[in-house]
Amino acid sequence: MSGTVIGEDARARLVRRFGDGVTGWVDALPGLVARLAERWDLTVTAHLPGGTSATFLCATAVLKLTPDHDLAAAEARALTAWDATPAAVGLLDTDLARGALLLERLDPGTPAPDPARVLPRLHIAPPQGFPPLSARVDFLFETLLPRRTGTYHAAEHRRARELAADRVTPVLLHGDLHPGNVLRGPRGPVAIDPRPCVGDPAFDWTDLVHDGYDLHGADVDLDRVHEWLAVFAPFYG
Repeated sequence: MSGTVIGEDARARLVRRFGDGVTGWVDALPGLVARLAERWDLTVTAHLPGGTSATFLCATAVLKLTPDHDLAAAEARALTAWDATPAAVGLLDTDLARGALLLERLDPGTPAPDPARVLPRLHIAPPQGFPPLSARVDFLFETLLPRRTGTYHAAEHRRARELAADRVTPVLLHGDLHPGNVLRGPRGPVAIDPRPCVGDPAFDWTDLVHDGYDLHGADVDLDRVHEWLAVFAPFYG
């Protein structure tokens, strides 16, 4: 089946994220993709790169697979919560026992020119049933940043935990809202690849403000956005 074998760079990214044990899952991908393609009547055309998943562009949809089934389940819950808004990619079906999501087909690598427009729409969804922002902060500072830099930034981590604990009205956060995770869609900008959590709405604006995007008059505390920017400085260095 065309496009079902991932390249060495993609394999290496998955190994960096999940460890050497993921190689068995990668080797089994062609068979897994074939079974799901038969189930959902898919024609796979290409593999798309990703750090926590293997994503396949199909003629009528996108097939996303991850060895971490909890990640797939969390993403599915968030996309279900956002089902009523056009600002998030549509979830067509799931096979969570295989870590599989069937998603609306969007043109890969086509960033939206105005990604900040999605956030007010995402933040109105009910936030119940998702982990707290503090858990996302811990992952970023204890796992992701040391993996990238080889350094643990204790002071910034401590301050980020304090910001996450502040008494602000919590919302359902995308959790990884950088410009690359907002694509041009048929109905405007569409967010993909959430890492959903619940907490300070200013957190989700951090990457967009860092990259100079207009906030479109959003009701967000800019002082808090800049506090988050300050604690995340090691990620931008």
